[in-house]
Amino acid sequence: MKNRFIVIYTFFASAVFLFATGFFAFNLYNEYKTNLEKSETKYTELVSNIRVLSNNYSENTSSFASGIKSAVGDTGAYSFIQVRRNNETVVLYPTGKSKEETVSKLTKNFTSSFSINKQAVSIDCNIYLIRPDSIFYFARVSFLMILIITIITIIMIIYLNLTDNSSDVISLEEDSADDLSDEEIIENEEASGKETEDADETDKVENSDEAAEAGEAVSETENEAEEESSSIHDNSDFEEEEKHTEVTPEEVNAILAEPLTDEALAASEEKPAAEKAKLPVDEEKPAPLEIKQTDEADKPSGLYNPDTGIGWESYLASRLNNEIERAIASEIDLSLFIFQLKGIEKTSELFKNVCSYLAIQFQFKDLLFEYKEDCILAIKISMNVDEALKLSDKLYADICNIINSKNCRIGISSRSIRMVSGDRLILEAEQAIEHSDDSSPIIAFRVDSEKYRQLLEGN
Repeated sequence: MKNRFIVIYTFFASAVFLFATGFFAFNLYNEYKTNLEKSETKYTELVSNIRVLSNNYSENTSSFASGIKSAVGDTGAYSFIQVRRNNETVVLYPTGKSKEETVSKLTKNFTSSFSINKQAVSIDCNIYLIRPDSIFYFARVSFLMILIITIITIIMIIYLNLTDNSSDVISLEEDSADDLSDEEIIENEEASGKETEDADETDKVENSDEAAEAGEAVSETENEAEEESSSIHDNSDFEEEEKHTEVTPEEVNAILAEPLTDEALAASEEKPAAEKAKLPVDEEKPAPLEIKQTDEADKPSGLYNPDTGIGWESYLASRLNNEIERAIASEIDLSLFIFQLKGIEKTSELFKNVCSYLAIQFQFKDLLFEYKEDCILAIKISMNVDEALKLSDKLYADICNIINSKNCRIGISSRSIRMVSGDRLILEAEQAIEHSDDSSPIIAFRVDSEKYRQLLEGN
């Protein structure tokens, strides 16, 4: 019964898999064949409608463009549409793509041009033979069917395995009880009786043997005890001989001639252990004080420069790289600002006022660092380029008020889903400052994410 059910279910599951695959292939082929026949009719109607609109509107106005869009209808049926009049593009879909980028085996290309009222009109379009949304829809339906039958199959396999294991245990116990006949049971009982008798006889023999062995063991232990006692007496005699040995005068003179050690002196004089002489220890002399002072003079004292109130430039690289690693691990953005104050010395009061203002705006003073002779570098977590540009507008206006001039330039760079180093972000921000001028004092280095992704895939 179980094998029959497995066979039937196997055919059913195979049929579902075949039906899902055939459903996907048949619908795509049917749509391809239908659109291949209707594409020319659709394009002809589009051209005639645009011809009428071109005759009604003599100029490229918004009404003319909206009329073309209504004539196009569902833009999902087109991979590319471009309508131009007098070499001026009136309608372009999708924006930012050329016609060559949208050509594929699933599209059909149409091109035509005509002249109305001495105005040249050209129409280029690619019509889908199989639309991407249709592929997605039919693939989703087929995938759901296959997923459902796969889940049911897994459940059936687990259930059948569990039932097989339980039935095997029961059958083994029943078979072991049924296979024994009455005659075999009697024979087993007789054999077990004989075995018990033989076991009793062997036990008697073993007991006698054990008794003999025990007697021999007792005698051996007594002999060993006597031998040990005799050896003990011999050793005691030898020790007594050693105790009664006398020391000769020559040995006494040799002992007195040996130099006394510290331990002997301590024992003879009976001094406490705390007063024993200590062995001299070789200690390394410290380095000259002048060398230490010259080494420490080159290093900045503390995390912040007391003249500006922000971090030293020597701590910038390590802190920036650590923040970039945290941003990459947390999958958040990070923006870097470089504020260049032209003609303002780092030790001036104006420079310090700007540092104090930026410390308030960025909220964390440990994310502000000195950079070169006239720059301040700031790090902002969880901020992209667009947000950084909005913040920079306010910062630029306030900084100009503080220094009473417009000698401020701001360069911005951001991580933008990239895995970059701190030196790279600093270089991009510096390049942004080099492209700034009086008319554009704020420049941001914007990364093309798509090209960057393509570059990573190519490498």
